[in-house]
Amino acid sequence: MIYDNDWWTDVPDAAYLWAKASAGKCNLRANIVSRDMWGQPGKYQYQLADGLKDCEALLRAARASGLRNIPDPVAGADRALVRPASGRIEETAFQPRPGSDRIVAEARKATRARPLLVFCGGPCTTVATAYLTDPSIAERMIVFQIDGGAYNGQDGWAWEIVKQRCRFANWARGYFWDKIGAWNPRVFDDLPRNPLCDLLRRYAASDLAKANQWGDGAWVYHTFDTRCLTRAADYDGVAITVPQDGTDVARMTAEFLMTMKDPSAWHAGASVEGPNRGGDH
Repeated sequence: MIYDNDWWTDVPDAAYLWAKASAGKCNLRANIVSRDMWGQPGKYQYQLADGLKDCEALLRAARASGLRNIPDPVAGADRALVRPASGRIEETAFQPRPGSDRIVAEARKATRARPLLVFCGGPCTTVATAYLTDPSIAERMIVFQIDGGAYNGQDGWAWEIVKQRCRFANWARGYFWDKIGAWNPRVFDDLPRNPLCDLLRRYAASDLAKANQWGDGAWVYHTFDTRCLTRAADYDGVAITVPQDGTDVARMTAEFLMTMKDPSAWHAGASVEGPNRGGDH
């Protein structure tokens, strides 16, 4: 698995996936930080360094809490791709980045039957760059994207490249977490007492959490509990997308809480409530 996002402390799913990796329940090969493309092509509002700083803050909290098996962040795309005048994907100019190189390297180890899973919570630019670097990897990976309306589609050409050429699954076409009044931050109260879960509790109580809720994690949660997403629909004849009524929020909530309370995720040095403490594995 590879997790690719622009922001890290405004969603709870990165911490969830790291807890899975720490418990030995997934093989997380990379954390890639791609630039938030908001405002392009006229003026980018954020720098790649902003996303890297955000990721590192979450990583410090995770490691201080005892999570292990978490790869250091790798820099992904720092600028949007430009559609060539010809409109041909193969003629797109691109610049490989450490993150796109990592995707290429890991995908080459995979097969169609046992693919690399790439979860994108931000733009598709790093994945599109990886594909342009080596188109043969398209059959060796599945790209899971969170749409979020227009926000994560700011690099529209990268979005088209990945949607058309890769094995692509989308969530939230034209909508996001809309039931703001249903968000209950109190479900985070019983998480372990450690720096990472304290950060998650602050997130849950914020106005940002009312909007972002379970963040960019719909496909991540579904990977570990396939009841989280209940149906898919056609996406322009080239991919699939999850319609708005295809998400089981209660299942996601239960899966998240079960994972974050799993003692096997928290190793020596973590402060965890209750008699069970995770050990080495």
